[in-house]
Amino acid sequence: MATSQWRLIVSICLLAFVSFSAKVVSAETDKPPFYQVQWQGKTAYLLGSIHIGRADFYPLPAQIETALSKARGLVVEVDINKADSTALLQQYGRADKTKGLDWQSRDKQTVQIMSRYCAATANVCQSIQSFAPWLQATQVNLMRYNTLGYSTDYGVDMQLMARHAALPVYQLETAESQFQLLASFDSQEQWSMVREAISASDVDLLSLITAWRSGNETELDSIMQEQMGGEGDTQMLEKILWQRNHVMADGIITLMGSAEVAVPLFVVVGAGHVVGDKSVVQRLKQAGAKVSACWKEACEPLRQ
Repeated sequence: MATSQWRLIVSICLLAFVSFSAKVVSAETDKPPFYQVQWQGKTAYLLGSIHIGRADFYPLPAQIETALSKARGLVVEVDINKADSTALLQQYGRADKTKGLDWQSRDKQTVQIMSRYCAATANVCQSIQSFAPWLQATQVNLMRYNTLGYSTDYGVDMQLMARHAALPVYQLETAESQFQLLASFDSQEQWSMVREAISASDVDLLSLITAWRSGNETELDSIMQEQMGGEGDTQMLEKILWQRNHVMADGIITLMGSAEVAVPLFVVVGAGHVVGDKSVVQRLKQAGAKVSACWKEACEPLRQ
């Protein structure tokens, strides 16, 4: 599997069913969700990111770049350099590893949608047929985003890890935990992911970036809620966002409290994790941290 495909699976699969936007703005005027976290005399900076992008996303806005220049460590959801991609794909990504997830398990609606899609993209469908449905969905999304001009190579976390390779990297989760999560959904839920990946319009596939680049946190939260089931069905929200927000917030506090970890830290997690009333930001506040929204309050990088 190509490096770009592996990066998608690791870093975008948990946002693969959220929409992205095509509106073009200057990176200098972007205002993605960005916060200063202060806890027990220590400082971290928290950036809500997207895991796919374009060259014109960089450099990031000056305030973010300044914080990055002072960082003593980079914190990401998953450090893909620590992942055994072959083993994970073999264990969690193959349809034949779980009963009821092969193509014969597809419901009538999925068969109809995939038949129309595969008539035009037979090579794609042939290449993903042996994958578990959640992985098929990520591959369809990757190919569609690439067609629209976006790549995981320009995802924020990937760019920061490459540009600041000298910094120690800490991960809040593991690649295996993310694979386990996606593989834990039943066949009905996984095939719905495939249908969504195929059926979403380009306009829908392009709505998150506008909200992200403009810092519209209300819109970001709304997109997450809508694309993951809405108020009537919160199972996906609970598993993909809310439960993991606890883990991420606890991990940030643990790192900030460690005598072995130099600060300030620069933390980058998916934008969906930092918005809403059950976000990482809210969990950090509940843990006693002071969290300031840097586009609304003074968040000049502090000397440690």
